[in-house]
Amino acid sequence: MPAHRLTAAAGFLTAVLAAFVVLLWNLQITSGAAYYAKSQRSIAQVEAIPAARGRLLDRNGYVLAQDETTWSAVLSENPEEKVIRRLELLCQEEEVPWDGQGPIQDVTPRLLARITEENLSGVTFCPTVQRRGSGTLAPHVLGRVGKMSPEEWDLYKQQGYAMAETVGKDGAEAAFESYLHGTPGQKLLITDREGQIMDETYSIHPQAGQDVTLTLDWTLQTKAEEALASFLDNHPQATGGALVALDVTDGGVLAMVSQPGYDEASFSAHYGQLAQDETHPLMNRAVQGLYAPGSTFKLVTAAAALEEGFLTPETQILDTGRYTYYESPQPQCWLYRQEGKTHGLETVAEAIEDSCNIFFYDAGRRVGIETLGQYARALGLGEKTGIELTGEKAGVVAGPAYTESIGGTWYEGSVLSAAIGQENNRFTPLQLAHMTATLVGNGNRWQVHLLKQAEGEPPREKVSLSKIQLSPHNAAAIKEGMLAVTQTGSLASAFQRLPVQAGAKTGSAQVTGADTSNAVLVCFAPYEDPQIALAIAVEQGGSGAALGTVAAQVIQAYLT
Repeated sequence: MPAHRLTAAAGFLTAVLAAFVVLLWNLQITSGAAYYAKSQRSIAQVEAIPAARGRLLDRNGYVLAQDETTWSAVLSENPEEKVIRRLELLCQEEEVPWDGQGPIQDVTPRLLARITEENLSGVTFCPTVQRRGSGTLAPHVLGRVGKMSPEEWDLYKQQGYAMAETVGKDGAEAAFESYLHGTPGQKLLITDREGQIMDETYSIHPQAGQDVTLTLDWTLQTKAEEALASFLDNHPQATGGALVALDVTDGGVLAMVSQPGYDEASFSAHYGQLAQDETHPLMNRAVQGLYAPGSTFKLVTAAAALEEGFLTPETQILDTGRYTYYESPQPQCWLYRQEGKTHGLETVAEAIEDSCNIFFYDAGRRVGIETLGQYARALGLGEKTGIELTGEKAGVVAGPAYTESIGGTWYEGSVLSAAIGQENNRFTPLQLAHMTATLVGNGNRWQVHLLKQAEGEPPREKVSLSKIQLSPHNAAAIKEGMLAVTQTGSLASAFQRLPVQAGAKTGSAQVTGADTSNAVLVCFAPYEDPQIALAIAVEQGGSGAALGTVAAQVIQAYLT
């Protein structure tokens, strides 16, 4: 390389080194004290920014649960006296209680704006996110949120959750946690010793969770809650009950009620009292309560006898008052037991209207317990419905295997009581509604569900669990009997004002040790084009016919 180029390069390097030395001298010697003092006055901290949880909406967009942010104002360690005096005055003017010490809780939007506008020294704001549900309406269905338990942390930490995060504890909040949960963010705050923010930067922006639209109709839910509560108020011997309304066309839950219930907003404060309450308000009776179906099970017996060819819609069976096929047992028809009368010759439709025990004793004996059980399960009884809520009970279909499993003895004549919904038949109100929807919905057994759509995703498609083959002629005979119950039978007065025709079947089931029977009712509407299937069960509610007014009010609300 020529000498003049080496000389130039050496000069350039010398100049760079000189500039670097000057810069270091300025940083460390000339301005070092100032920078050191500034660093001593600055405090850096990482603040977690909670993500908004998605909202729960009803099928029409009504908000059922959502996050609400509240603010508190925090003062620095040694606030100036003039700042405290000014804050006291502002709080007094905005009617926010504060005694001059500690943080200011529940800062209103106006107070927040005024303090921010005046830029008071040493005051910072901390957000608190609270979940606002619907109080006493549908707490079992919507559920609640809370801090993770150690067991939940073992699960959620694998999904990237922070330990302090809030999660769904039960109900829809837990069932749809993966949609509702957002991704928290992080913010780097630089404050001075007085607490004033000098700089803030988002290192991770929070991402809100997805809104979840449920199949619930909130107007219908509200009316169902009111109707069942009114019945319980007027029947003080009743200890609780449940009501379920399903969309016949796809299995969506339109309303689900369990009473007594509780106030979701005060759940934590009253948990001890609720947990010890003998009426079990924490239990979702709609999916966890097991009830003998009583005479509503006669619909299953009718379907099995007709489809298996033991009966036709025109077959007549004579009500003899007492069924004497077996030497023992020889049970009686309810009419003969109460009034010494009989129903005479009856077809299946007439037997459904009159709830004639003799007819269904004979039909059940002909079918046999094994086939009877097969039809019960095909119609959704004794099987979980697939609903997203945890804790659903499968129920019990009566038969030799179950009786022997609990140490009992099954007799040949036990099929008689099983055929009218007694023995060990035990089902949830949800299953009874599912059975009714399947029976009047052309035999389509759709998976029961609460999810209608998650934000940003296509609507949930209906899922078929099975299809039971019911000939139109046989199905029409069963529906005809259910129609007669509401037109000329025991529910005629309750259903007469409905603008459409409906079909129904009532039941009463005696409970060991109880003075009053459980009341059960299933129904559907409209009769010509079934859209809604309903089931109600009330503990010690008496006659199932007493529930007619409740059912009619719910159907009226649905139609309206």
